[in-house]
Amino acid sequence: MRSALLQTKPDIVLSAAWDTEHGKFWTNESNVAYRDATLKFAELSFKVGAETFIGLGTMSEYGTSPGYCNAEKSPLVESDIYSKSKIETGLGLQQIGERFGGQTHWARVFQAFGPNEKHERFIPGLIANLRGGNQFSIRTPNFEMDWIHSSDVASAIVFSLENSLNHFVDIGTGIGTSVKELSQLICEEFEFDSSLLDYSGQIPGHEKRVVVDQASQLLRSGWKPNESLRNRIRSLR
Repeated sequence: MRSALLQTKPDIVLSAAWDTEHGKFWTNESNVAYRDATLKFAELSFKVGAETFIGLGTMSEYGTSPGYCNAEKSPLVESDIYSKSKIETGLGLQQIGERFGGQTHWARVFQAFGPNEKHERFIPGLIANLRGGNQFSIRTPNFEMDWIHSSDVASAIVFSLENSLNHFVDIGTGIGTSVKELSQLICEEFEFDSSLLDYSGQIPGHEKRVVVDQASQLLRSGWKPNESLRNRIRSLR
C-alpha cells in the first residue's frame, strides 16, 4: 500500500474494501482483519500527504430494526462481528483524522443497489428468477429499507466532501420502501408476472424499518438523489 500511495500521492483516498461473501460476512473473522487494514491504510495515507480519507460504513451499525437513523443521535448496536468491526473502524478513523489533522468521513451506506451486482443479492436475484418464469420467495415483504442507487451513493459522498460535512454521514434517500413495494415496482417496470412473487414463507411479525432520518445532516444540508427509485429500477433493464 505504501509504495502505491507514494507513487500516486493522492489528495483524497476512498477505501471500499471489505469481505462481502454472501451469507457469510456477518460472522466471518475476516471482519477484524479488514478493520485493522482499513485503519492502517488511513494512517499511511495521511503520512504520505493525503488530505482526506473516506471509509464506507453500513446501516447495520444501527442494528436490525432501528427505525429512522441519524448519526447525530441514533445509538450504535454491535449485532454481530460485521457491525462491531464497522463501528470500531468508523470510530478509529475519526481518531486517526484528528491525530493527523486530516479530513475524514465514515459514510454509512444504506440499502445500495445498482448495475453489475452479484446474483445472490435481492434485486438481481429477483429479476433473474422472474425473467426465467420462476417463482421468487420473499420472506420479509414488510421490511422497509432505504434503497439507494450506487450513482447516488457516489453523489452523496462527493457532496459530503464539497460541503465539509461531519465525520459520520448517513448515505440514504430518507425514503422508506418495503421489500414488497419494491418487488411490485420491479414487476411493473420489467413487465413481469407479479403472481410469481411467493410470500408463503413469510416470517411472522417480521416488520422492520432501516431508513435515513430526513433530519440527518446530508439531507438537511440539501442533498437529494438525482433520480426517483422508479427511474433507477428502470435503468436496470
